[in-house]
Amino acid sequence: MHRRRARTATVHRSALRFGEALLVWALVMGVWLLLVDTVSLAELLAGGAAALLAAIATALVDAEHLARLRLQARVLLALPAQLAGVPLDLWLLARELAKALTSGHRSGSFHELAFEGGTGARDNGQRAAIEMLGSLSPNTIVLGVDERAVLVHQLVAHHEGRVQ
Repeated sequence: MHRRRARTATVHRSALRFGEALLVWALVMGVWLLLVDTVSLAELLAGGAAALLAAIATALVDAEHLARLRLQARVLLALPAQLAGVPLDLWLLARELAKALTSGHRSGSFHELAFEGGTGARDNGQRAAIEMLGSLSPNTIVLGVDERAVLVHQLVAHHEGRVQ
């Protein structure tokens, strides 16, 4: 009886892993199709192969406990604010480009923001989410996140209020 429960639990874990891999494949394939904007056979095959590699890489990272990427409420709550700032950043960059073409180049600036994090798999996932969400806005690029700080570069240096 005990062996049967252990086998059932193993089958459920395997089915869950397969479902996660299939979801990753579908998401990456969807992004591929959005990017190439065509349904030619060559693009479908290339996208399928790229999505398969992404699903395998995700499974390997998960198996090695290198990073834990789990959606958290605060990450989901930060996403609309980051996306809402994109039009403003595009305007700032267009204005900065016009200034650079007429009066010369102005350099951006680096900012270091305090961050408290550990070195575990969940912390690695949190750092990856910070880099991804922080770099959504065109004016801001998150260069790195460690246990103590987030290093950010802004192209329009005087607009520090957008760093999040």
